[in-house]
Amino acid sequence: MVVYDSNQSKFSRELIEKFVSTEYFDLKSYVADYKELKQKMDSGEVKNALVIPSDFSRRLLSGESANIQYICDAADANLAGQGIGYAKRIVADYNNKILIKRLNKQGIIISEMPGVENHMRTFYSQEMDSIYFVVILHIVVAGLIGGLVLSSTAIVREKERGTIDQLMVTPITAVEFALAKTIAPLIIGLLSTIFSFFVAVWFGVPCRGSVITFFFFMAFFLVGNIGIGVLVGSICSNMLQAILLSYVIWFPGVALTGLLLPVENMIPACQVIGNLMPTTHFMIAANAIFQKNVGFAVLWPEALKLLGTGIGLFALGTYILHRQWK
Repeated sequence: MVVYDSNQSKFSRELIEKFVSTEYFDLKSYVADYKELKQKMDSGEVKNALVIPSDFSRRLLSGESANIQYICDAADANLAGQGIGYAKRIVADYNNKILIKRLNKQGIIISEMPGVENHMRTFYSQEMDSIYFVVILHIVVAGLIGGLVLSSTAIVREKERGTIDQLMVTPITAVEFALAKTIAPLIIGLLSTIFSFFVAVWFGVPCRGSVITFFFFMAFFLVGNIGIGVLVGSICSNMLQAILLSYVIWFPGVALTGLLLPVENMIPACQVIGNLMPTTHFMIAANAIFQKNVGFAVLWPEALKLLGTGIGLFALGTYILHRQWK
């Protein structure tokens, strides 16, 4: 943040200190006028600014209401909303202390303002560190890309090379062919999960639940994505089509499944699409296992949804392959 303090009094310094002493605001510099402030905001050098007028201390000493200005860059609406919330809390706390001093001077001796006392308690991630969610998010996205792209391209590669015609004259069925093409993506996905745990350890993200339970759910998640991949591979006729269609599916698999914003905040149509994607249910399970120490006794509905989605889409994809086989 940047500060434009035209008051230069102990009151203004106290207010600035309240902002700077928190972990939310980092004081970049002081400015001498609005022009310099606007230049720093426009260039993106700072994200917010605190403006204290010249009559700030005079109005406080005379018992009047004093105004300040808080300016934020709302190009990043999420960051701006957080900044406004923190600024309101800091100013409200400063305002309460001023009111208590005024009441004490009038003979009303109190140590704090009457009202509802607010004590916040957070469950599971008491540090409220976003790195926990971000690391789990990357594990989920890696599984989504791996299961989807590998399984779809494995089937299409046979079509593109023309070897699918040779397979058609062998005794194997379309189901056996599809199953053979899903084993490698499943194994690769599970092996990559081991390296994902190294990432979690590197960033200090604890796994409070069972690692074995997480691997089972990762397998269910991969089954769901492989089912989508088999369907994509059965529809497409070359690698380019399969990769492009996979990434078309990947976008709602990320944007509409709770990775970027809660599914409950979306319009009903998007909620329906999100609930059909395996990513939605695996994200619920992954967070619950990592941060809440929850197991199958609670998460079995998510396991059924993941398996049901995977098996259903796999069956549809193999049916299309069977029709092509004939």
